[in-house]
Amino acid sequence: MTMATKAACVLAVWVLVASGLSDLGSARAPLGSKPQREFDYFALSLQWPGTICASTRHCCATNGCCRSEPLQTFTIHGLWPDYDDGTWPSCCRRTQFEMDKILPLKEVLDKYWPSLYCSKSGTCFSGKGLFWAHEVQETWNLLCPCGSG
Repeated sequence: MTMATKAACVLAVWVLVASGLSDLGSARAPLGSKPQREFDYFALSLQWPGTICASTRHCCATNGCCRSEPLQTFTIHGLWPDYDDGTWPSCCRRTQFEMDKILPLKEVLDKYWPSLYCSKSGTCFSGKGLFWAHEVQETWNLLCPCGSG
């Protein structure tokens, strides 16, 4: 696979995740709650796995550094909603992460948004074992509507 093809795949993952998350951001707030201001853009953060993997000493099934073929492309670190004024959305209450809503993307997310810091899947990233699941949960919580109390 060429570098251009890999870059296109990473971009495609970003677009798929962003489109799913933007639906969350535009959801109506429950009756009696303060509506969340719609964010202006997504900030996409990439990482070079070679630097992280060079210091990896422990492996688990979900650690991208421990694959039989080393990662040789930039991978996604995070995708966060932001405002043009330098601030970002915040949420008053945390929501439950629903893995089944993004399950159709799991294989692609595991490939292009790998966990690189994990040494034991059951304890990594709030027990999710998957870096992207942790990051999506955090973004999901940023976009949820704030309750009045």
